Amino acid sequence: MRDAFRIRLGWLLAAFALAAVVASVLVGSESLSAAQAWREWRAGIPLPEAPTLSVFINQRMPRTLTALLAGAGLALAGCSFQALLRNPLATPYTLGVASAGSLGAYVAHVFALGTSVTFLSFGTVQAFAFAFAVADVLLIYGLAVRKSRVSPTVLLLAGVTLNMLAGSGIMFMRHLARPEHLVTMERWLMGGVDVIGFDPVLVLLLSVTPCAVVLLAQAAKFDQLGFGAELAAGRGVNVKRLQAVTFVVGSLMTAVIVSEVGPIGFVGLITPHAVRTFVGSRHRILMPLSLLAGAGFLCCCDIVARVMLPGETPIGIVTSLIGGPFFIYLLVRRKFAD
Repeated sequence: MRDAFRIRLGWLLAAFALAAVVASVLVGSESLSAAQAWREWRAGIPLPEAPTLSVFINQRMPRTLTALLAGAGLALAGCSFQALLRNPLATPYTLGVASAGSLGAYVAHVFALGTSVTFLSFGTVQAFAFAFAVADVLLIYGLAVRKSRVSPTVLLLAGVTLNMLAGSGIMFMRHLARPEHLVTMERWLMGGVDVIGFDPVLVLLLSVTPCAVVLLAQAAKFDQLGFGAELAAGRGVNVKRLQAVTFVVGSLMTAVIVSEVGPIGFVGLITPHAVRTFVGSRHRILMPLSLLAGAGFLCCCDIVARVMLPGETPIGIVTSLIGGPFFIYLLVRRKFAD
């Protein structure tokens, strides 16, 4: 009976993600007629002369796919870090990846490094954000690794410390920045999937997909790790390898997502918790369902961001407005504090 419910929930989340994709393509500050786009495509009209089809292909579809991939990656990374650290409050950003990436983006803007040649969608700002995030990953791993395994406690404390250091660095960059740079970077820090063209989608696809496959393959080991590192090792799990793979792969995936769309909060925190409420803590079920839920959730938040106010609301604000109260509800309902 329980397995049947999980299967139905999986199909429901898949339908939810698909519906969010369709709605995301059609809904915006101005509605898009799918019939008109189809007629323009059938007529063979060139994109510059087909306004509806051009918006559909160059703006709505890339934006929707970016939200889909970023949401899926953040939700899966959050679920993996919660298992790795055995901490229900862990997120993809707990270990400082987002703060370090934001600092790198600030450095690129403050020192006017954002006008160089780009590769795909990876301009200098994205490259600096990714480089600083990777440096954070390497430093934390170097601090936390021990002879037998990675210490989750040291990992967490090192992440919190580097989060604070990166925050101080951001404040210093703000002090040095010119006003126009401050405006640009404040907007970047709020997150956004408002991309143009398919280059960002390609970057996310080539990074999120292999990382997601690797993390999903660890699901059964996460179930064993939940009973404790010693018991998991006694059951044949290579705990040190599992910790290293989860930390490195999850952090690198998060670094790429942050460099492309900015530090969008709450997706990696509330999505695994919401799914866990219905299916329990078996990671072979929890992780793929969290992936689907995160993809659909971020697509829905992007739709709200487009229509909530005139102009466009940064998506990070929407995820916080939705995610904060919802997570408080989960805390009250499940009584984590008891």
